[in-house]
Amino acid sequence: MILFHGTDIDSALDILNNGLDATKLRALQLNRPTQLGMGWYAACDAEVAWFFASLAPGNKGRGYTVIEIDIPENILQQLITSQFALRHTIANVPFGAQQYRFDVAAFVTLNAHAVFRPHTRQELSHD
Repeated sequence: MILFHGTDIDSALDILNNGLDATKLRALQLNRPTQLGMGWYAACDAEVAWFFASLAPGNKGRGYTVIEIDIPENILQQLITSQFALRHTIANVPFGAQQYRFDVAAFVTLNAHAVFRPHTRQELSHD
């Protein structure tokens, strides 16, 4: 399954080059509101990821982007069964969409089995 994560350029490069890092995520999300608590969020739709990328705390003056995560279905199901991943409807946004929240306990599995890559399509213009 391909999911999408919107973030600032520096964070995207770090994920693409080094994988997910629980220590960095904890530092980033400390004292910041999240939908379902600390974790790494990935949208089911690229446009939703672009929306959240535009809000990324690190994008101020540096830009933002979307990365893809290609997770084998059986691995995603294992993470859901172990309660390290949860699919849910995104709250408090002006559109209906779904996303996954991955607990930091899922990072080792995601780094071992998922493929992280740049999203090749540009953000759609909303003019």
